[in-house]
Amino acid sequence: MMKVRKMWGVLLVAVALIMGSCSKESEEPMPDPKFEWTTAVATDVPVFVVPDTQVEIAYAAEHVQSVKTESLPAGWSATVDQDARKIEISATADAETKATLTVTVAGAGGKNLSQKVELYCLNAFDDPAGVFVLNEGNMTTENGSLTWISPEGYVVADAYKTVNGTELGNVAQDMAFCNGKVYIISQNGNKNPNGTVFENDGMLVVADAHTLKRTAAYTNDDLQGLDWPTHIAVLDEQHLYIRDNAGIYRFDPTAKSLTFVTGSDGAPKCRFVTMGGKAYTFKSGYLSKILELSTESDAVTSISFPYSIPCMINRVLGIQGADDGRMWVMTSTSTTVGSGQIAIGKFNLSDRSMIQRRIGVEPAVGSSGEAFAAYGNDLYYADGVTVYCLPFDESEDLKADSGLEAEQWMVDLSALDKNAGIRYNGLGVHPKSGRVYINTLKSYALFGQNQIWGFDFATSTEAPAVKYENYTHFPAGFYFPAGRQ
Repeated sequence: MMKVRKMWGVLLVAVALIMGSCSKESEEPMPDPKFEWTTAVATDVPVFVVPDTQVEIAYAAEHVQSVKTESLPAGWSATVDQDARKIEISATADAETKATLTVTVAGAGGKNLSQKVELYCLNAFDDPAGVFVLNEGNMTTENGSLTWISPEGYVVADAYKTVNGTELGNVAQDMAFCNGKVYIISQNGNKNPNGTVFENDGMLVVADAHTLKRTAAYTNDDLQGLDWPTHIAVLDEQHLYIRDNAGIYRFDPTAKSLTFVTGSDGAPKCRFVTMGGKAYTFKSGYLSKILELSTESDAVTSISFPYSIPCMINRVLGIQGADDGRMWVMTSTSTTVGSGQIAIGKFNLSDRSMIQRRIGVEPAVGSSGEAFAAYGNDLYYADGVTVYCLPFDESEDLKADSGLEAEQWMVDLSALDKNAGIRYNGLGVHPKSGRVYINTLKSYALFGQNQIWGFDFATSTEAPAVKYENYTHFPAGFYFPAGRQ
């Protein structure tokens, strides 16, 4: 009997020890949930979402019971696929531009954690505060592209391809805005001079200015007869003016017809100025003049410069539209590059009067034909990577030479960045903010190392307000949704 009691005692002790051990194990805390994105998600740039397309963000998770998302603004949706460990995000065309995705992760032990991801819907490219940079691309290897800088300063390297899934033509040269559409012309379209065939949307692309979605595209065959087109102006649906090596053609997309504009032979490689329902370019030489194009005729109207002015005009470097309907004209007294007096004049197209102010440098004019940029009466131009400004004073008691004293040295970009070796094509000035934009490259061979500079010179000439690196591919120039139309 004593032995039985001892045995029961031993068993009770053993059970107690086992139960105690189990109790301690059950009291140990569960591991904290672990959650991380396996798709790269930047902390300083939102996830871009094209309307009506799906973006997936993958994740890894441990010790997690559920992954849920909080509600998003109207037009946005997010679906969690826990089996595939991903979140599917989409937005409609009318969704709010910005949204925040909040992900809540519930742990097995009752602990929760959350992650936030900023989202940005690419459903609007006509915000007046935005900036386009059109890129030629490498002539031998790649197509053109269109960089978009959003009002917040976010950069989409190739907005056109991001939206459409296809690319612009080889060596994109110029773009124009008209009646809610964007027109982009490329030099080579789908075939370069070496005979290399490219897969792209052709020589002329038309897109919706708000969404950037392609609405029409015209191939080399559609524009057969053009010889290296470089610039475009659009007055209406039937009056698209394209400059090439011969002169200017009017293209009617409806009939797919090209008509040479009489008197435009030898038109320069320069952007058109479009204002007052008409387009303007120029002829340079001893008989320099402004050429006016209108829907009324397939011939130019010549507007001669005045015969008696302080600085003779033997060469025109470039033109820009002025805010008051007059025309800015940069000229030289010599036909030879690098010699003669350089002047900027404000030209009245109606009475042919002109006020001139001399400047001390002759800006290099790239393939874009942009010798200078204007914001109000401030004219910006560059000698290499050194930027200057002429505050243009129209006072009648001032002589043309007064411009030499008024000219202001603004900044030497190479002193701020040793990789700013050369300036590629012209400057641009935002028509709303007055911010001055400049493109630079390390060199032609090292064009992948490049900079987009934006200066608010009224605030600082020593440091840029913004700077974006390594986005461009031989930039043709800057374009602004609210700019010269």
